[in-house]
Amino acid sequence: MSFKSVDEIEHFGFDDCVINKFDVSPAGISLLLDALIIRRDNSQNANYTDSYADITTARFEEGRILSGIKDGYRYYDADDKLISEEPDVELSDEELKAFPKKSEGAYLYAIEKNGEENGEFFYTLCVEFVDEEDSTMAESYQIRIAFAKAVFEWDKYMNRVQ
Repeated sequence: MSFKSVDEIEHFGFDDCVINKFDVSPAGISLLLDALIIRRDNSQNANYTDSYADITTARFEEGRILSGIKDGYRYYDADDKLISEEPDVELSDEELKAFPKKSEGAYLYAIEKNGEENGEFFYTLCVEFVDEEDSTMAESYQIRIAFAKAVFEWDKYMNRVQ
């Protein structure tokens, strides 16, 4: 890969990012991403503008999934009265194990930092699924991960972000 960014998650944009592949192994967590935005302040961006990367491999070395939550929601009518409410639901171990395969084709709309302790980073992957019937957003999840190092690699830049 031509470009390699290490521990610079805050210097990427995830507005249009799609998960093509999500693998979890003893070596860590690996994501194959499409439409990742390389921000102008990323050390690997010599364009000085926000630009899309070609297919990007994101490796979270020594990474592991800690927990996951299916986001709840609230529906309101036109008069702003609550119609229904679903609380957040914690994912079971089985659901967490199946999540990587299930998430292929979903949007990775954010990676949020939760902290750092003893050389280990804690982040949340925010994933949103699209309802195939009407192309609206269906379910969203927050997957909490821990890792030692985040490495993003891509071969070339695509278009500038408009």
